[in-house]
Amino acid sequence: MTTPDQPPHPAAGHHGDIDARGARLDLAVNVAVDQPPAFLAEAIAREIPRLAAYPDAAPATAALAAELGVPTECVLLTNGSAEAFTLVAHLTRWRAPLVVEPQFTEPGQALLHAGSAFTAHLLDRADRWALDPAAIEAGCGSAASPVAPDLVVVGNPTNPTSRLHPRAELLRLVDPATTPPDRVLLVDEAFLDVATDPTQTLVRDAASGTHRTNAPLTSAGHSNADLTNAGLTSSGHTSGDRTRPIIVTGSLTKTYGLAGLRAGYVVSSPDVVRRLRDHQPHWSVSSLALAAVLAVCTPQGRDFRDAQRERLRRNAAHLADTLRARGLHVPVDPDGPFVLAQHPRAAALREGLRAKGIAVRRGDTFRGLDDTWLRFAARDAGPVSELAGGIRAVLEEIP
Repeated sequence: MTTPDQPPHPAAGHHGDIDARGARLDLAVNVAVDQPPAFLAEAIAREIPRLAAYPDAAPATAALAAELGVPTECVLLTNGSAEAFTLVAHLTRWRAPLVVEPQFTEPGQALLHAGSAFTAHLLDRADRWALDPAAIEAGCGSAASPVAPDLVVVGNPTNPTSRLHPRAELLRLVDPATTPPDRVLLVDEAFLDVATDPTQTLVRDAASGTHRTNAPLTSAGHSNADLTNAGLTSSGHTSGDRTRPIIVTGSLTKTYGLAGLRAGYVVSSPDVVRRLRDHQPHWSVSSLALAAVLAVCTPQGRDFRDAQRERLRRNAAHLADTLRARGLHVPVDPDGPFVLAQHPRAAALREGLRAKGIAVRRGDTFRGLDDTWLRFAARDAGPVSELAGGIRAVLEEIP
């Protein structure tokens, strides 16, 4: 379902870290580990004596590009994914951005702060929030979305639903045969490295810039000058042979316990990355974050990531089973490291757990969800057992 331009959500700035403050047991924040692994902490510590020098992002950028299997000029390091969303929001004068919901609220907030009201496309809960590109295109031209979107924003896997969308379905959103010629696709892959199937990434598609169309611009579209100035056409191509840009954002903070350091990235065509860099403040990524990027792009970093992926898959499946056994409705078998669950007394359940020192993420700050929804981070068996006991006790106490 497509809904008209969205005003600021009254609680869109609420994130799991707010729920977790002061809690004894945190299932609200989707950071995989309590602290960075030793090899990573040591690499960061070794950088401290060099903090008097300005950061140089080039070595870490090259290392991450090699890790992702894309050219260096297709990667931009950022101060977390939040900065990446802000850079994209300011990339051009977005005419009709569309955000696929429910999902992480920061991309939409960045658009609003940049002066771009967006349309929300709410995925169907009855279909377990599966992506339906045909429904998105069918919504264009309606009263809710009278102009075809020039930017479509999707999370994969989506926070909070934990649904992983197939790569082929995402690519349909930039199919030249069915989508407008000025379409840009932004995919947030913050959790894909530990998802059930990381091969669904669009990183190499984003870097290759192979999505082209021979259709002319519509009168409602951007002008050729707008697109070229924004870096959204490939130099050397005419308007009839235009790159269909894909932008992928990613994060290193979730898997490696670096939320307080901020380490994210963007992958796209060289033209788009160049334009994003033009909008980025100098020295945006700290020397400590750059040291962390270099450290994760090593055999130790890959081994740690792979171990966390297996651990979080087991944890998420066990958590989903536990929540169902405690009477909560879990509509989606989780593809990401968190579980979305529903209970008619979820608000009271969350408050009761909070009183026992257990933090879980409220769901009503995500568009399309109400206060019957909660999100749970995929913790190990011990914390989940404590959560299960807390749920049982609170539900017995609720009148």
